[in-house]
Amino acid sequence: MSSTIVKSAQSLFAAALFIQAPLSIAESTTSMDPAILEGSVIYREDMPPIEVEDYKYGMELDIADVIDVEYFRPEPFFCGTIPAQMVYEDSDGEINAIRYLYPDSSGCSD
Repeated sequence: MSSTIVKSAQSLFAAALFIQAPLSIAESTTSMDPAILEGSVIYREDMPPIEVEDYKYGMELDIADVIDVEYFRPEPFFCGTIPAQMVYEDSDGEINAIRYLYPDSSGCSD
């Protein structure tokens, strides 16, 4: 298989994970708190501190299991792009976190 096809398949797989993640795992919604979004470390009771990385277009992600997804909406129903954060386990068993933009349509009308 050519490297172009492999890269395209990897990109499609990563995109599918981002799309399906809200449907397949427990998710939480938090009102937008600038302190949360500026922090570079997540502290959770059940895990050691996790450094958060901002997603950049074209980044290669190794996502074996999605642990948590959190959306930061400025209001309960919003129409537009919002910050989101995903905690995941990679294929080596390491816990990682990525912050990215998510298209929220909860407040959009027809």
